[in-house]
Amino acid sequence: MALVYGWHVELPAETYTSLTTEYILNKSKQDKDFVFITPAMPNILGLSPDWRKGMGPQYVDTGITEEHAIAFASGVAKAGGKPLVGTAATFIQRTYDQVSQDVCINNTPITILLNYASFDSLTDVTHLGIFALSAFSNIPNLIVLAPTCKQEYLNMLDWSVDQTDHPVMILIPGNAVTSRETDKDFSKLNTYKVEQSGEKVAILALGDFYQKGEELAKQIEVQLGFKPTLINPRFANGLDKNTLKDLQKKHNLVITMEDGILDGGFGQKVATFYALTDMKVKTYGLKREFYDRYNPGELLKELGMTTKQILNDIQKLI
Repeated sequence: MALVYGWHVELPAETYTSLTTEYILNKSKQDKDFVFITPAMPNILGLSPDWRKGMGPQYVDTGITEEHAIAFASGVAKAGGKPLVGTAATFIQRTYDQVSQDVCINNTPITILLNYASFDSLTDVTHLGIFALSAFSNIPNLIVLAPTCKQEYLNMLDWSVDQTDHPVMILIPGNAVTSRETDKDFSKLNTYKVEQSGEKVAILALGDFYQKGEELAKQIEVQLGFKPTLINPRFANGLDKNTLKDLQKKHNLVITMEDGILDGGFGQKVATFYALTDMKVKTYGLKREFYDRYNPGELLKELGMTTKQILNDIQKLI
């Protein structure tokens, strides 16, 4: 039983969709400056017709007009509101111009929340969300956050909606809901979180692939006999240069893992940073291809991204 928008309601097993529903409804009740905006995509975030009606003017559906939703949110923010735009990752490509021109040039503090950004969510070629990370993480001023657990996701939402300094894009996790203590303030931009300190190999596992990074770190310790460093980057758009420099002291291999295409993505930025050093960098992600109706598990194996395959790579590289 949960208290949602003042009502006690039965919710299904906790998912990131149900967490998002609760957040939107409770935030709209607690903060009259909050406005949720969607381009005809309320159902993917669990907002039933009754709940939408209960939000009154704090719920705005612009219809199938993603560009207008972003421009409208920019206007709401300029007027002192706290806009949160929610849609599917695959459709945000339509708004590249508005995000860049209307929002980021002016550093307008809107929050864009994307569902189905994971490689194993929607797999048909017209609904892929795997391109959003590389496409939008390279727009100046846009902060792209990749949460890894329940607390981090909700804390990022709280911080983003209330802050007034930057436009922020948050990728809703596609994994099963997990829990652990996380930071609540993300105003120190591009600061990675070292979740486990080790040696030789550093794993930078972004967003949805953090759990894969956890499993890899465990298997390195069991099968290779040493404890690697495990890092939660959190920020997909920038580099924590201090942390990356510090890794050079005890590590000779950095592994990056991301739930998106490699070209223009997170790992490529890390590899570029180390280009003129002795640090080896191995990036793991998807190819820049139009995949269609694939089996996610088989695709990981095809790309050499299973834990066993990565362990084999590590043995060759260290």
